[in-house]
Parts: sequence; structure tokens; C-alpha cells
Amino acid sequence: MSDGSDGAGGVGGSGGNSGASNDSSAADGLGNAAESVADAIGQAADAVADAVSSALGSVTDAAGLSEALGQLGDMLGIDAKDLQGLVGAALMGAISGGLPGAIAAVANSLIGGTISDVARDAVSANLPASMQPLANAAIDAFASGIPGATTSGNLQGVLGTLASGALTNGRAPSVGDLGDVARSVTGLADAARGTFDNLTRGDFAGAVDAASALDGMLGAQFAEGREIVGQVAAAFGGGNGAYPGGGRGDYGDAVENLALSAGRLIAGR
Repeated sequence: MSDGSDGAGGVGGSGGNSGASNDSSAADGLGNAAESVADAIGQAADAVADAVSSALGSVTDAAGLSEALGQLGDMLGIDAKDLQGLVGAALMGAISGGLPGAIAAVANSLIGGTISDVARDAVSANLPASMQPLANAAIDAFASGIPGATTSGNLQGVLGTLASGALTNGRAPSVGDLGDVARSVTGLADAARGTFDNLTRGDFAGAVDAASALDGMLGAQFAEGREIVGQVAAAFGGGNGAYPGGGRGDYGDAVENLALSAGRLIAGR
């Protein structure tokens, strides 16, 4: 994965470290809002929950996600920019689905950020320079529609956010839990890399063709990952824990491991 020193649209970009700082700051103001917000804001929460569920339920456009974050920030009295990143994704998920929703939202954020970063590396390595701007724009558009994904392509920034306790009620996770997340994110990147390398080494009629192919592959990979994440999150919600099942192929197993590591960290808060 990239070190976060570059990358358009915030995917693998310099927003990693600042994102962690913003997440920590937001966590101070949010406290336990994710667990009690529905009661605290009464009937008005229904409208926000609907908007949040819509944003989380599918890859939406950046404007739709921004609107959902803005509504949520207004109702909580928080600047919407503080809801960017993993903290915002977790809060949105918790509002719409409790603990399983928070787990799913964080895992989906990590999946979206990771495969976007892998796709960007493949574009840089394999596509002709003339095709790269439009291809990167397609990656930007994909990541911008997933809560938290634009700041989740930088592993260092992700680990900084997690280590701050922003997702665990201020309690720093154990080194083991952080290591599990780091290994699972790296494992997902490794599992996805071959797919995007093979795709970008293909013959394309032009830049639009290449960008369309990337958009389709990103969407397919995310859809597969989101389904697996939903199953893992539901298992955590059942109260009996969740365990790796395997047999999903390299990419599917990597997604499952990431969802499990994220779930254990968040559920242990």
C-alpha cells in the first residue's frame, strides 16, 4: 500500500495523518454518541437514519454522501468534516444498525480504501500515461461514494486512528488487535493486487474504456466484499462471536479476515 505521500482525491493521500487527528478530535466531542444518539435526538433521528442507511447501503455519489454527513453533523452539532474517516463511518453505521452496523461500516471503509489504493498503484504501473488521469478520476469517484474510504487507503493513518481509541470509547486497543487489523488490510491488498494488475495490463480502446473497466471491477470487488462483511457483522450482532469460515477464494477470505479483525476490535470496546 502507499505511504500516503501522494494520491489524488485523498485515497492514499496526505490526509492519513490529519485524518487520524480529526478522528481523535471528533471522538472527544462525540463521546458515546454512537450508542445513544437515536434516543437523544428523538424522532428527528429517523430522517437522518434513512439518509445514512441510503449512503451506506450502496456506493453513492460524493454529493449524496456529503449531504448525509451534513445532516448528521447538523443534528449532532458537529462540523461535518469531523465525520470524515473511520469515526464518521462507524457513527453512521451505528445509527443505522447498532454494533453490527458500526462493524460493517468500518470494514467497508477499509475495503473501499484498500482496493482503491491497489487500483491506483496498478494504474500507475501499467496504464499508458495518457489513460491515467481518467482512470484515477474513476477511482476517486468510487472511493468518494463510500463513507470513510478516501482516508482509509493509508494504513499508517488507519492505525493511528485506531490506536487513538477513537472507535473504542477512548480505550486504546491492544497491540494484538491493531496487529490483526494491519495484517488483514495488507492481506486484502495482496489478494486484490493480481486482479487489478491483470486488468490494467489489458488492451483498451482508449482512456474511457480503461476507466470504465476499472470502475466495473472496483464495484464488483466491493459488492462481493460488502456481502461477506454483512455476514460477519450479523454474526457479531448475534452475540456468539464470529469465526473464519474460509472457502471464499483468496479475495473473499481476505475480506472475511479484515471484517473479523475490525469486528473484534470494535466489539471489544
